[in-house]
Amino acid sequence: MPSSSPVDLSAAPRAVVSTAAELIYKVGRSVLGAERVPTAKANAWAAVCADQERARIREENARVLLSRAN
Repeated sequence: MPSSSPVDLSAAPRAVVSTAAELIYKVGRSVLGAERVPTAKANAWAAVCADQERARIREENARVLLSRAN
């Protein structure tokens, strides 16, 4: 009688991706130095800074357009 346990087709690709990511991180750390390897925290902070800069530019554009309208 054949077993009816499901086969996880995504297990192997996940293992390959995980291993590749770990290898890329280790190589990057050794080449760039641990302090220069991008982290999630650094990426999040860069996104916050970029959002703030875009907001500042939008406010400046709105101020300029408003002053031209008057």
